[in-house]
Amino acid sequence: MENLRILKHLAMMDAVKDFIPISSGEIAKMLGMSQQSASKKILELIDDEIIERRFGAKKPLIKITKKGVGLLQKEYADYQRIFEALKKLSVKGVVISGMDEGRYYLTLKGYKEQLKRKLRFSPYEGTLNLKLLSSESGKLNILKESAGINIDGFQDGERTFGPGKCFHAKIRNADCAVIMPNRSHYSNVVEIISKDYLREKLKLRDGDEVEVEIRL
Repeated sequence: MENLRILKHLAMMDAVKDFIPISSGEIAKMLGMSQQSASKKILELIDDEIIERRFGAKKPLIKITKKGVGLLQKEYADYQRIFEALKKLSVKGVVISGMDEGRYYLTLKGYKEQLKRKLRFSPYEGTLNLKLLSSESGKLNILKESAGINIDGFQDGERTFGPGKCFHAKIRNADCAVIMPNRSHYSNVVEIISKDYLREKLKLRDGDEVEVEIRL
């Protein structure tokens, strides 16, 4: 782990491109370790052919080898996989019938035009409602804390309609989006919209269990 820390610091100082002048004392100071420890780690990196060292006029010259670059690339790929996984959230729920509120709101011009512009599809006027399994309910907090795609509130005559947010999602091979009003009557129900009538497209009935993959 310490060797990798040293390698990353050297890379950020352009030691991938060329030899850089740096002493074990400077490395020790940067990483908060003793000079003795830094010298030992540098020797280990040299022995493992991860860095190459030459002696300059005033300071040692160090360059990261092809093998060292390979280690950094692997580390980068590992972090990419970690953070890509964090960008997705899978939730499972059971299909339920709604109260047609979703259908009403999706007919409103103030919402409909925003959704079409921001999601790049014109939503079918109706939502697929999923009641989350008890083991999945906590995942709603992740959605609530995530930024998502903002949907602005608006005023229509004397009535004010509140803001919310949405997330691109997928059920099986069907593209869709999860919508979350800032104020909702339900704490364990996810509302899903799509350009298609999802019940028909996916042959869903009340009681069917469905998994949704949501992009955060």
